[in-house]
Amino acid sequence: MKKIFLYITCFAPLSLIAQPKQTIIGVIKDSITQEHIAFAAIINVNNKKTSLSNQKGIFSIQAMPNHLLSVASSGYSFDTIRITEDIFLKDTLQIFLKPLTNTLEKVIVYTKVKYNPYQLDSINRRKDFFKIMTDHTIPTFSLANSGAGLGINLDHFYGYQKKKRKSISLFDKMEDEQYINYRFNASLVHQLTDFTDDKLISFMQLYRPDYKWLRKHTNKEDILFYINDKLKLFDKK
Repeated sequence: MKKIFLYITCFAPLSLIAQPKQTIIGVIKDSITQEHIAFAAIINVNNKKTSLSNQKGIFSIQAMPNHLLSVASSGYSFDTIRITEDIFLKDTLQIFLKPLTNTLEKVIVYTKVKYNPYQLDSINRRKDFFKIMTDHTIPTFSLANSGAGLGINLDHFYGYQKKKRKSISLFDKMEDEQYINYRFNASLVHQLTDFTDDKLISFMQLYRPDYKWLRKHTNKEDILFYINDKLKLFDKK
């Protein structure tokens, strides 16, 4: 048995051997103004790791080929990038986010409902998402707007219930990240900690709260106490 085991191990396909993680350096920009987007959340969907872009829009995150990165920032639509081998050959992965436009002014007037910025963005994102899903013509994967890697086109999943559910699940996960961005934002953290630049990014990445926790603690005082408690831990380090 030992000889057979060694034979199989030696001649196992390279694809079955665990590949080492690699670090991707990227920059997040506004697709229209080309301005850098700070504090965007970059999520590796496969390993659940999250990174934040700094004041210059630059981020770093570990990934492997075929991993899926999703990018979320307040006021922007999502971008989703499939990692390919070619991306690791580039110095910097550029990702451009499309800014959302407020199309709900008439709705607000007629219904007299006051929406906060997160709710406005969320409604617009959902409107764009389900509008895209009704179009059958775009293939499942196409060149991302960043010009690197592959962007996943969720519209292709329409009509295929299993894939459609997966795409909606991914969209919902990104909405969760947007909610975290809204509640645990750089402006609020800076006010309480007086941190700036890399120190602010480090604190926010290290103590980024869980979505479920935020939904259970909806008062502003809850997040203020949370940040204060984490600040004590951060100072000890």
